[in-house]
Amino acid sequence: MNQKISVIVPIYKVEDYLHRCVDSIINQTYTNLEIILVDDGSPDNCPMICDEYAEKDNRIKVIHKKNGGLSDARNAGLDIATGEYIGFVDSDDYISLSFYERLMNIMIVTESDIVECGVKKFKDSNEICDVKYENLNFSTFSTLEAMQNLITNHILSTTVWNKIYKREIIDKLRFKVGKTNEDDFYTYLAFDNASKITKLNEELYYYLQREDSIMGKRYKLNRLDEIEAKYERLKYIEENYKNLILLAKKDVMFGCLYAYQQLLRNGKKTDIKKGQVILNKYIDKILFTKDDYMNLDIKNKIWMKLEKKSLQGTCRLRNFFNIGV
Repeated sequence: MNQKISVIVPIYKVEDYLHRCVDSIINQTYTNLEIILVDDGSPDNCPMICDEYAEKDNRIKVIHKKNGGLSDARNAGLDIATGEYIGFVDSDDYISLSFYERLMNIMIVTESDIVECGVKKFKDSNEICDVKYENLNFSTFSTLEAMQNLITNHILSTTVWNKIYKREIIDKLRFKVGKTNEDDFYTYLAFDNASKITKLNEELYYYLQREDSIMGKRYKLNRLDEIEAKYERLKYIEENYKNLILLAKKDVMFGCLYAYQQLLRNGKKTDIKKGQVILNKYIDKILFTKDDYMNLDIKNKIWMKLEKKSLQGTCRLRNFFNIGV
């Protein structure tokens, strides 16, 4: 087991976190790594820090580019990656020192195309977590099973950074530039290219919850990119996974409910009005047949019909009773 893993790290204004992130990668127990640090036009000391690391470790490549956003930075890394396997780490997060060794072991043992692990969330802190595990506990899914789990967000997740991928299944895939929730546009296509996906039930990826991050507390209008991604996934599923169509329709509809509930609670007044228009366009596009309604349980059927009649009224009702938030 000595295949090279290309690890792509997009970097922008993370000076306070970058050392912790890169140190967790260069000190991996799995050493055959190509570490691609993508400086996405960062205005702080991150470019200099990246160059300093490259001078110390010949596995590190640095790309300095004009700011283009997270997706554009990841794509720049993918364009020069040479490893047989690909991984992503966000630069304000870090990973267990055995992250790649554990995931590669599972990849080989199960003959999977994608392996993901659990995620441990933490607040701003200097604390370094690194849990030691002795027992393997994992679940393996076929493509259809994985797509179903992705829609329900039950076991598998859309996030790209807690995974490793065989390069061949994502070699032609690129992230959608200019979008938030960029992983939602990407992961279902990667899963569709995979024959087997495995979830390792160990928290080996450490995700920093920052107040100033892209996904901060205030619900901004650009967060509706998630609904666009869900709708694109629905159209893809309608073409390729007939048995999952109703599940994907529900996912978009409940996604619209959640998004507008959040806008009502935490959005600007102007965003609330604009968001209602955007979301209603998606809701109007989703048609439920008689068979669909017959296959919905009574609770889901009620919510779908109420949402079709009035998104705003339904979301105010759900917020009043603290449903779905």
